[in-house]
Amino acid sequence: MDKQIERIGFSVDAGLIQRLGYELVGRAETAVSELIKNSYDADATNVNVNFINTDEIHGTLIIMDNGSGMSQKQLIDGFMRISSTDKIHNPISKKYNRTKAGRKGIGRFATQRLGTKLTIITQTKEEDTAIKVSIDWDRFVVDQDISDITFPLEIVKKERSEGTTLVIDNLRDKWSKASINRVYRYVMDLFQPDYLSDKSFKQNFAKRNENVFKVVFKQSNNNESIILNNEQLSIFDKSLATIEGYIDETHIAHLKVHSDSLDLNDSDIIINSEDNSAYNSLSDVYFKIYYFIYNRPQYYKGKVSNMELSKINELSKSASGVRLYRNGFRVLPYGEVTDDWTQIDRRWSSESGIVNVPLSNKNLFGFVEISDPNGDAFEETASREGLIENESFRQLTDFIHKALILARNRISEKITVFKTESNEDDYTQKNLNEEQSDQELIHSLMQSIHNDTNKQPREKNIIIKRINRLIEEAGMLRVLAGLGLTIGEFTHEIKQYQPSIYGLIHKIRNNNLPATSVPTINSLKQNIDDLFSYTRFFNATISQNTTREKQPIDILEIIDTFYNTIKNDLLTNKIELNVEEYDFEAYTLPMHKSEWSSILFNLYSNSRKAIRRAHVATGNILIEVASVNNYVCIRFNDNGDGIPIENRNRIFNAFYSTSTPASFSAPQNEQLVGTGLGLKIVKDIIISYKGSIKVTNPTDGYNTCFEILIPKNNN
Repeated sequence: MDKQIERIGFSVDAGLIQRLGYELVGRAETAVSELIKNSYDADATNVNVNFINTDEIHGTLIIMDNGSGMSQKQLIDGFMRISSTDKIHNPISKKYNRTKAGRKGIGRFATQRLGTKLTIITQTKEEDTAIKVSIDWDRFVVDQDISDITFPLEIVKKERSEGTTLVIDNLRDKWSKASINRVYRYVMDLFQPDYLSDKSFKQNFAKRNENVFKVVFKQSNNNESIILNNEQLSIFDKSLATIEGYIDETHIAHLKVHSDSLDLNDSDIIINSEDNSAYNSLSDVYFKIYYFIYNRPQYYKGKVSNMELSKINELSKSASGVRLYRNGFRVLPYGEVTDDWTQIDRRWSSESGIVNVPLSNKNLFGFVEISDPNGDAFEETASREGLIENESFRQLTDFIHKALILARNRISEKITVFKTESNEDDYTQKNLNEEQSDQELIHSLMQSIHNDTNKQPREKNIIIKRINRLIEEAGMLRVLAGLGLTIGEFTHEIKQYQPSIYGLIHKIRNNNLPATSVPTINSLKQNIDDLFSYTRFFNATISQNTTREKQPIDILEIIDTFYNTIKNDLLTNKIELNVEEYDFEAYTLPMHKSEWSSILFNLYSNSRKAIRRAHVATGNILIEVASVNNYVCIRFNDNGDGIPIENRNRIFNAFYSTSTPASFSAPQNEQLVGTGLGLKIVKDIIISYKGSIKVTNPTDGYNTCFEILIPKNNN
């Protein structure tokens, strides 16, 4: 007997509806917002949301819009069809050409999440009647086929020309005034602010413009109704600084930091991704963030009063953070009070404050705009709670995080200058010269306290401010000193591996390797040589410091040793380093050799970054050594991207940096790089020996020159 083959397909258990309601729509706020998005997609200009008798559960929610409504066919093939593809086939609305809010069609599950019963009354302009359907979600129970559950469709009299009304009865949650205000604030933030950029206008994304789309929230209890108004404070013009950034068409990240009161206007700062390349997974990204410090009204220079600052501080407890908008619509939970998607709070909790410049979500009111109409780069999760954490999202987080860290450094630098210059008078110029040593400042403070009881408090305060600044810098230096000890331990321990590593490389070479493997082994040997070259240099430098003895420094010998250390790095980075000696007896006054290691490494590191930013075929560094009167003169030139004249003095300020900050996940030592302390440390070393450093006109063919004058050895 021949085997008879039947054709079978899947069926769906009705209990799935209950699961989808809670799993696809996690929060009540999300459920309400999904329904309002549907009204937006239907080209509505007005939506009325009324919570009726919701102080306890089993209340009623009515959402009424003046959109295009649904015909009977649209209702059956769209709303009543699970996982409808209508928004995929018709991503643009007919009347206002709006880019629709979503493509998953989970609005029906939003109504199931909110209550047990749903009544839909909808009408189109073309039809003379309306249609009505009532759905009892409790009928969808397990062990029953979903196709067996049906509801009557009624033809009723039209309520108005067009539009849809959703009546959700027997609400599963109670809605207090506080919870309604919370969802109201979220819905008000659902649409991207109008003042971010012009991209959304060009692509017809959702805009917060009452002439286009207005949502009115109402709370009704015992036949009394209260309309909720938008109580959000207009605060952005009160901010201490604005931080803006974008990704251009070539995937390069740009940053601008502006503050009138701090005289800060740094524009077109380039930010590199984690691997120092472009953000190739990102485009059409723009952000604008308003930054506040709440306990320092003096920084604002009268722009904001104490009362206003206190009010903004109070508002920050519920409305601060960096919110994310995709195609004009807000994506939760980014920017919520408990959310830290930029990893700012997490990083801040592990760091101390930089010159009283806090950086947490509480200090930020901001918006990130993503233009991704086709969902090629970003896709929301099935629950509409967040984006799928793919490579695009990782790069976006990295970009915003680095931009905020770099912006804080720029603000920190200006506040450091502000604190130094505020209340400055002749006393400051006379007694607090920038070149005084820390010990002299401390001694001056002690003398003013113990020997000069008539000294004005203002003078003492100026000294105390300088001392506090030095203490803050000393805190970072202690961290760097700890890192130095770690390097010392590392160089000591790694030496024991050198013989065995070279022995293994030699053994591998003698194993009759194929010719194609020889370049790989040679490259490995070269990298190992570089590693042990740096190790020997640091080991010698640290060993010289253990005696704490100073000695006259032969600058040419130091440069020669330094060159031998970095020559392989120069080769890797396609940089040529030349030295021109105009004086072969260039001995400084007694110093530590390690101090010159720090000076040369910082200058070289800055030049290497500048050359990389300039995208030149071959980098060039020229070190010139000469004698000028009683000083040794060292000129460090490079052909990098140069330093604008207006920034030449700023680069020696603490926390001013042109380097891209490390990612949050980077090791601690990498996070210290680019903090803006390198040139400050160099200057402090040179000043402590009564020398000087400045940015001056470079030698022909170069774009930047650091000129150092250090007293010669006269013994």
